[in-house]
Amino acid sequence: MNSKPSSKEKLIKAMADLILEKGLSSTSPNDILTRAEVGQGSLYHYFNGKEDLSLHAIKYNVEQLISYNASVLNADKNAYNKLSDFLLKARNIDRGCLVGQLARDRSIMKNQELAVEVTRGFESIKQTLESLIKLGIAEGSISNILAPLEAVTLIISTVQGAYISAKGLQDDSYFYLTINTLLKIFAPSHK
Repeated sequence: MNSKPSSKEKLIKAMADLILEKGLSSTSPNDILTRAEVGQGSLYHYFNGKEDLSLHAIKYNVEQLISYNASVLNADKNAYNKLSDFLLKARNIDRGCLVGQLARDRSIMKNQELAVEVTRGFESIKQTLESLIKLGIAEGSISNILAPLEAVTLIISTVQGAYISAKGLQDDSYFYLTINTLLKIFAPSHK
């Protein structure tokens, strides 16, 4: 078995990283080729240009997210512990949220085909969180202080804001302080 990534895979992964690091408009074909360590002909052999590669790269990023979400949902834990795992996963705070970063990129969101993929990523997050909240309320491991959709909206908005706060304050600990505070809201009360 050959586990060495193909030129096509290298290009997709390089673009997936570069979009998050530099943004779509600021990423040049030369940046992509340099990061992927492939020849110039590879880009146009596999893709119809930067935009076509961008679509594959965004789909790749979204699939990574969806795969992670599924692993959280399938874990053998109660819903609160799954929610904790979901929110406290290892992250690159400087880069920001994988789909949040994509949503902030005007070049991506102006392109309907690319924007649909970003929305698919957010929908996956929403569905994962909604499942966890509903399950947790039913099993008593998550507080029912908020309705599921209220909880999901609060979580998504808070996580996105936590990235910005940590960047603005130049201290990653603010991200984790925010997430731990959020988790306190969903812990069941012990009367």
